Amino acid sequence: MEIRPLTEAEQKYTYRQSMQIRGQTGSIGILQGGYGADHEFHSDFQELSSCLNTDEFAAELQEVLCSGENSILQNLDIMQEFMMQHTRNGFPGKEYGFRVETEKHAYLVRCNPEKEGGNIEVHCYVKKWLDHHIGEAEKGIRFINSRYKELFRIADGEKITVTDAMGEKSERVCRYIDEYHTEVGNSLYHICQFAEVMERNGSEYAPVEAETKQTEEKEQGQEEKTEGTLELKTHFGTTESVTLTVNTYADNSSLYVGMTTMEDGFPEPYGDVTVNLLAAVPPYCAFVDTNNMPELEDFLVKNGIAEFTGMMQPSGCCNYPLYLFDAEKMRGLCPDGMAAYEQENGLNKKQEKKEKSR
Repeated sequence: MEIRPLTEAEQKYTYRQSMQIRGQTGSIGILQGGYGADHEFHSDFQELSSCLNTDEFAAELQEVLCSGENSILQNLDIMQEFMMQHTRNGFPGKEYGFRVETEKHAYLVRCNPEKEGGNIEVHCYVKKWLDHHIGEAEKGIRFINSRYKELFRIADGEKITVTDAMGEKSERVCRYIDEYHTEVGNSLYHICQFAEVMERNGSEYAPVEAETKQTEEKEQGQEEKTEGTLELKTHFGTTESVTLTVNTYADNSSLYVGMTTMEDGFPEPYGDVTVNLLAAVPPYCAFVDTNNMPELEDFLVKNGIAEFTGMMQPSGCCNYPLYLFDAEKMRGLCPDGMAAYEQENGLNKKQEKKEKSR
């Protein structure tokens, strides 16, 4: 076992990742916890990949991090001693991060020793997948025109400015997926597809200017905190401010809905609202992941986002409900994602509005 401070590149992976990045990095799950009055470590594990969450991994997680004889998180005294022996490595505010590495797995730990309660988050990965993805991401994200001419590159996690046909500007965080795919904001694109969409819409795109980046990032973060934000009451007894994202599943173009929350003023993936179970589902429908977030049904109904169809689908030891999402509501919450979903599935928005008003 090796323990060391996180690199700057690794720090990005101590927050919740999108579905695409989780698949590329071998994300197994997230361990969230903290220390109670007894100074012992109490935690809850959220599984993100059932096929990677093996018995071998589960045993190693407990032995290395939680309750083994030499585990570094087992109680508050050991954790504080460990932090006193290592220099904080560049997280904003009072957060501290380090990597625990075994033969097969990498555990990226982010914690705040001065915060009470749930102050530790451990993101668990398949080591060789994570390291390969980080290495590939060092190439940067390519932006091209529709004729495949490279226009510029930015580092993973940096922003571009999109200027639409009316001259309105917006900034979008970009994440590296692979050489030909990138996430721009909350949407996944082939790099040529992104160029074609921008040209068709009469939009221009460019890197955020370095000298204005810090100021503009703060302003953008403040805007995103309120626009389209909803309150999610979790089964842990906490309340999270979340926004919804829309995409499509790669194998069948069905509706994918996710959640983001704010971390240090910027949106970070929070969890998946939907789960992909069948080859095809009706338009605007998706199975809701009540296994990982049992509070979702109450959240969707109370906010007028979706209604239960009455259909359930078993998978493993769980039954997932099929919900019909309100198209108008979702367009208001995530216009770009819904436009891409409707275009991908050939759904005529004007036709639907007309029929609905009869």
